[in-house]
Amino acid sequence: MTSHSSRQTARPHSTRPRTARTARTALSTLGGLPVQHIICAVIESRGVAPTVGLAFVNVETSKALLCEICDSQTYVRTMHMLSVYAPTEILVVSTAAQPKTKLFSILEDNLDDIGSTMILLDRKYWAETTGVEYIQQLAFREDVETVKISLHEKYFAICCLAAVCYEFYRLAEL
Repeated sequence: MTSHSSRQTARPHSTRPRTARTARTALSTLGGLPVQHIICAVIESRGVAPTVGLAFVNVETSKALLCEICDSQTYVRTMHMLSVYAPTEILVVSTAAQPKTKLFSILEDNLDDIGSTMILLDRKYWAETTGVEYIQQLAFREDVETVKISLHEKYFAICCLAAVCYEFYRLAEL
C-alpha cells in the first residue's frame, strides 16, 4: 500500500482582484513612505544592438546606481529599469530630440506610465572626463579605485553620471 500525503498552504482569501501599481503608488502605500526624488540620465550608442547607459541618483540619500545595458531595438530592458526605479526626472541628451531617436520616442510615449518628466541637456554635460572627476570627488576614498575598475570601459554609464551630477548640483543651488 502506498501512502500519499499532500501539503496545502493556507492563503488568505481576497475578493479584490490584483492590480498593477507603479513603483510610486506601491511605495506610497507601504506605511506612508515618502516618494523619493530620483534623477536618471539615459544615453544610447548608435548601432544595431544599442548599448544604453543609465545613472540613477537618489537626491535624498545621494546614492547612485550606474549601469550599461546591451538592449534590443525595442529598449525593453531600459524601460524595465526605468519602471523599477521610477525616476522623477529623466535626463536625455538634447541631440536625441532632433531628429528623434527611437529611444527618445519610446521614452516620450512611456513618461506617464513611469511617472517621470523628461529634461533635455546639452551634450557638453555628458562628458566622460567629468564623470570620472565626480567619481574621484564623491566616492569614499578607499573605494575610488574599485569603482573606477568596475566602470572600466563603461563610457555611457560614466557620461550619464556626469549629467546627473550636473542636474543634482543645479537643483541644490535653487
